[in-house]
Amino acid sequence: MKGRNENAMGPFRISLPRTYDASPERVFRAWTDAESAKVWLAMGGDASIDPRPDGLFYLGMAWNGGIMPHYGRYLRVEPPRLLEFTWVSETTRGKETVVTIELTARGTQTELRLNQEGLPDEESATKHTGGWTHFLDTLVERLAN
Repeated sequence: MKGRNENAMGPFRISLPRTYDASPERVFRAWTDAESAKVWLAMGGDASIDPRPDGLFYLGMAWNGGIMPHYGRYLRVEPPRLLEFTWVSETTRGKETVVTIELTARGTQTELRLNQEGLPDEESATKHTGGWTHFLDTLVERLAN
């Protein structure tokens, strides 16, 4: 299994917390089930997901009347507590970034911490903070249904 490509990564990182009224298993499944990801993460676009170490994913996010492609490779998959994957998109300027999703049970809730490392510049970090904030909020709605 290939690990991170530190030489291809930028110097910026972001970190976002969220709490969900759902079990870690349910939150984990929302990230790893293609049908679920199509709804909340690809915004109705396309999703192809192979959640295993070295498995690939593709998200064709419906955005402003077009498709914004995002793709990567799973580095660590430890249900239901951890997902780590590379993340490449136009907004990462083609650089490989690494997203880590950590899930912790807190009674009937799940604490999620999303970290993204390797962003190329401050503008990319700001855009990803806004994007992930939107998606993490959308996941709240997805898990309520």
